[in-house]
Amino acid sequence: MIPHPLHYGLNELRLLRRRGFGILEKAILTLTIITLTGCGVPGAPLPPSTGIPKFVGDLRAVRKGDTVTLTWTMPKETSDGELIRKQGKMLVQRALISPHDPVLHFQTVSEQPLEPALKNERGAQATAKDSLTDVLRSGGAEFAVYSVLAQNRNGKSFGLPNRATVPLVPTLPTPQKVQAEPVPTGIRISWDQAWPPKNETQINAQYVYRIMRKLEGASDSAMVKQVSAGNEAIVFVDDGIEWEKTYQYWVVPVTLWQAGNHKGEVESDDSPVTTVFAHDIFPPATPSGVQAVYSEAASGSFIDLTWTPNSEPDLAGYNVYRHVGSELPVKINSELVKTPRFADPGIQAGMKYFYSVSTVDLRGNESGKSEETSETVPKE
Repeated sequence: MIPHPLHYGLNELRLLRRRGFGILEKAILTLTIITLTGCGVPGAPLPPSTGIPKFVGDLRAVRKGDTVTLTWTMPKETSDGELIRKQGKMLVQRALISPHDPVLHFQTVSEQPLEPALKNERGAQATAKDSLTDVLRSGGAEFAVYSVLAQNRNGKSFGLPNRATVPLVPTLPTPQKVQAEPVPTGIRISWDQAWPPKNETQINAQYVYRIMRKLEGASDSAMVKQVSAGNEAIVFVDDGIEWEKTYQYWVVPVTLWQAGNHKGEVESDDSPVTTVFAHDIFPPATPSGVQAVYSEAASGSFIDLTWTPNSEPDLAGYNVYRHVGSELPVKINSELVKTPRFADPGIQAGMKYFYSVSTVDLRGNESGKSEETSETVPKE
């Protein structure tokens, strides 16, 4: 039996072919030669990269006043997973949503270069700004929709980028002068208001002011109060401060909006910052209800003084004053009295004494003297 042609080596098959094998054997021989000679030969080369960058998938848009700030990550790879080797461009586009025209018509508002990417670098964070002043002035639209299109140098792009939307509700005018001054209970903040703007969109809008505060030199700020906007001047006292420190205050108008199930807020520009030194020069309240009663004890006699306690949170104590006849009052306590009671043992029989009390706070501010009370020591 003649072995099957696939069992022969390459040289044997060529020999059989020269000896006159038939058509079928020749076909098998040809297939076998192709199979044997093809082992280890690389396949067809892959097509070159298209160079089309991947689409932007993390676009964010934040509106403050009439300016929208867009942020996104620059793509570093092409749509087929290769690094971007040639410079392209990023097109920042905007479309307007109107109740009368629901179709989006994107227009390019700015352009940035898309640089070639290095192997180990991360995608750079990109930023673009867009002014809505003319759009808001013309009216008619309710939302602005943004996208950032990544293109190669031939103007080709891949896929649809994500979109970011901002409402076109009006915002309050920014106060141009904020006043801040110390008062006995804290720092009083005031500013002039304007009438809330007319809302010509179908989006519900509410207008408020946020009072912001920061300790001078600190990096963090805090909102101390949010008040509804009106047409009258607003006065607010910030009682959460610490005396003898310097603070910075500013006001941020905010529009709170809602459209269906969607809601959010748009800030106006910040007002100028005003700086104030919280210097406490304000005395506490004058004590009241002072009473004097002669008393005797085993240790001796004295005049017992009592009064209504003060409720200031920065109360340090009290001073007690005494005089006889037309003499000037003299302080008779060596240290601040911590409770609303004082015993005066330095008395003489048959004398009439007049007493008054003052209040002192933690910063040494002293109130006026209370109304006088008197008591006579019995004669021996």
